[in-house]
Amino acid sequence: MSVIWSTARWTYSLRHSLRPRAPLRRCLLPSQSRSGRSLLTLAIETSCDDTCVAVLEKDVATAGTARLLFNKKLTSDNRQFRGVHPMTAVASHTQHLAAMVREATRSLPTAKGGSRTESCEDTAVGEKGHILWVDGQARQKPDFVTVTRGPGMLSNLSTGLNTAKGLAVAWDVPLLGVNHMQAHALTPRLVSALSAGDRTRGGHETTGQEKGGGEEEKKPAFPFLSLLVSGGHSLLVLSRSLNDHAVLAEAQNIAVGDMLDKCARVIIPAAEVAAGADVMYGPLLERFAFPDISTSCPEPARADCYEYAPSPDKRQPPVFDSGLGWFLTPPLSGTADMAYEFAGLNGQVQKVLLERPAMEAPERRLLARHAMRLAFEHLASRLVLALANGTADEDGDKGDGLLRDVRTCVVAGGVASNRYLMHILRAVLDARGFAHVELVCPPLPLCTDNAAMIAWTGVEMYEAGWRSDLDILAIRKWPLDPEAEGGGILGAPGWKDVAGGES
Repeated sequence: MSVIWSTARWTYSLRHSLRPRAPLRRCLLPSQSRSGRSLLTLAIETSCDDTCVAVLEKDVATAGTARLLFNKKLTSDNRQFRGVHPMTAVASHTQHLAAMVREATRSLPTAKGGSRTESCEDTAVGEKGHILWVDGQARQKPDFVTVTRGPGMLSNLSTGLNTAKGLAVAWDVPLLGVNHMQAHALTPRLVSALSAGDRTRGGHETTGQEKGGGEEEKKPAFPFLSLLVSGGHSLLVLSRSLNDHAVLAEAQNIAVGDMLDKCARVIIPAAEVAAGADVMYGPLLERFAFPDISTSCPEPARADCYEYAPSPDKRQPPVFDSGLGWFLTPPLSGTADMAYEFAGLNGQVQKVLLERPAMEAPERRLLARHAMRLAFEHLASRLVLALANGTADEDGDKGDGLLRDVRTCVVAGGVASNRYLMHILRAVLDARGFAHVELVCPPLPLCTDNAAMIAWTGVEMYEAGWRSDLDILAIRKWPLDPEAEGGGILGAPGWKDVAGGES
């Protein structure tokens, strides 16, 4: 019985297999290659305690305008540590990054081809489908994945880098591991491209010069100065090209953002520190020092609200006498060293509070204001020294002409969000004869760590012909300066020059 059944089943199977069938049709979605028209990247930033993902599209067909399709940040809760706790930050990255990437993919541009339910007749055939299926919808696949490779905390960086590698492999697209500080320096160029994109979509007709699509449309144009100020860095940099950033001055010990955080923790009453939503103590210090600025003093009138005027003594800033028994001495007072030093000023503030633990709030506000003022004047003093020594013409009797063509100073990094800093920089430059130097600062959300700036840096590096190998590792310290040990940005191992990349 079983033999008869097996034979019948085999005979049916054979007959069925010999029947003529309708030809199989490969249902391919159209190629969404944006070569020559636009570039699309998904970017990840995890260098410290912020988990950040962004999706950026640059339309090279309309003079290099850009559109930010997704930009999200989540900061780990480090309040119990009163500062960034690396393992807490890593746990937060691990917990939230994948879901954030998934959310970002829903913001990718819709691809032609619609949904999986559409018939093949409604779908064009391309050489290679640049398509991602997200929630049953066809989305354009990024042309490449960008990620922060360094500098930063190694375990934190590795979380983002490994995720980016996985995406690059899964999507079969290039990887770009970029320098975090380079991204801060290039942020105003991102802002310029986003603004141009807003104007284009708003119906503004680009001029003939704007339609050129070249380097001149990226503002600020090289060369420009970059003052990069954050919790981990204090750098004055001459940005000569995409990958050529000469460090003119840097912190000898702690960074200005670190100093502000340390001062905030002792100046601001403990109850107010504990009530903070995060460990961004620098912004808390600014609000404590100037409690009425944001509510009663609009932006145009803040010069009067700050009641600040630069010292007439260009070389020797005076020691601040509070009239209450304590003094603050400016950092590197009386020297022309091209360096930043903030540990000494922090030590002075700590000593004042150690000797006066019961200091009342008004006096604490006075201390906060002048600690910030001296720190910010110190930043400004080295900017002025650099300009004074580098702007003479070729036959001039002073200066080396290094900064002769510089007309812009980019101020970026988390501390750039401090409005008092920007006010002091502008006032000092005007008073010292450099009113022609434009200060460019990104909008507040783009001053602090974010993935949008990483995405833009990836775009610029991609256009210059650079790609990263899949075996690259995170870099804790990654200098910008090509003359520094390690060779700067391009000195890191793992770069591939696919099109004669420019430095």
